[in-house]
Amino acid sequence: MDDKYEGIISRFLRDDERLVLSEEREMPLVFESNGEANLDSLNKFISINSKKILEYVAKYGAVLFRGFGIASDEDFENTVLSIKGLRGISQAFMAEEGRIHAGKSKFVLHTNAVYKTGGTLYLGGFHSENYYSSDVPAYISFCCLEPSLMGGETGIINMEKVYQRLDADLKNKLEKTNFFVCKWLVSDVANRYKISEELIEKLCKRFKLPIVGEGRDKFILLYKPNVFEHPITKKRALQINLFELQNLNKELQKAFMNDYKGKAWFWHRFVWRMPKFILKILEYIYIMFASFFYSPKDSINILKSKVNTFIAARKIISYAPFNKTKVGILFNDQETKDLAGILRKYYSSCIWQKGDILLVDNRKVVHAGMPGAGDRLVRAMICNPMDMNYSHEENGVFDCKERVTDTVGFYMASGQLADEAMDENLSLSN
Repeated sequence: MDDKYEGIISRFLRDDERLVLSEEREMPLVFESNGEANLDSLNKFISINSKKILEYVAKYGAVLFRGFGIASDEDFENTVLSIKGLRGISQAFMAEEGRIHAGKSKFVLHTNAVYKTGGTLYLGGFHSENYYSSDVPAYISFCCLEPSLMGGETGIINMEKVYQRLDADLKNKLEKTNFFVCKWLVSDVANRYKISEELIEKLCKRFKLPIVGEGRDKFILLYKPNVFEHPITKKRALQINLFELQNLNKELQKAFMNDYKGKAWFWHRFVWRMPKFILKILEYIYIMFASFFYSPKDSINILKSKVNTFIAARKIISYAPFNKTKVGILFNDQETKDLAGILRKYYSSCIWQKGDILLVDNRKVVHAGMPGAGDRLVRAMICNPMDMNYSHEENGVFDCKERVTDTVGFYMASGQLADEAMDENLSLSN
């Protein structure tokens, strides 16, 4: 890098800072203290160079701030929000269990408070943030407050480069239509947010979230585009949750197997060689018990919701059929295997150091907690909700425009219509 900053070095990662090497050599771009710069120096640098930082995030996919003494959730939150142009997301609609605020922070989140998301025996699960929510952020940031003893990096993959390598026919299918992601009973949403079903329906209409069914069997449906067109680079990226491809995790374990050699990784390799159905059973049992011991009441409510959803879904097909086709059907076994190889090719991560902040462009990058061992404490923040299309009638390409209003989750949690909340904020500012 040619850019010079007072007290700060800009560079790319060295090989000794990566556990796994690949062809992706420029993600993330590193801004590092020269040994004298501290948190105040970083905030000053950010305030002056916010626009350039976001341009670098768009160009490279991620930037890493290292060596500035970030030591708390407050430091993390203040640093990220000091980047002009970033707006924190406090509430995401129907966020997963365990995605809760850390301490008294408004925007800092546990990666998951129920189960560990990195530094385990698990390999796979690369995803675009909030794929199973209507509130998709343009940016996601991670802060390492305590690295694993071994491994436990946050792996990221440049999906612009991945998309360029896909077959033209597959690209056409991905760009043609939105695919079904998930559904929620309106009654379950009402119970979660303690608001009326009437208000929920008004909010869904405001944000163009489709609703099907009648009476107690009404569903909110969520469809998502598969390809994101970046507003700055104008390049397209594959942005699906890769959980949708049934055999992909197994193929990824094969693709990464040679990167985890030696006695230290014996049990990891042993687990990855198990049949897929055994791994799925073990994963299910682990999540089920983790959920129960974290909150028995919540886990029982989740189970009830799944049963109610199953029963109601069988009813609505007779009078309100909807397309339940998920994007995974587009990939055959060979295409899934080929994709695993391409993902490995453009994979990147850095070995976490205490106080690191990684800012990732969620419009062109997917991420996952990588295998490892030992205690690990990584926090997350999401920023800048995108104004996405949620109907199956839309095509599969999204131009990544940002939402002017707050998130759907915010309005559900506040019990306000979006337009009313905007009027209230406007009157307060005046």
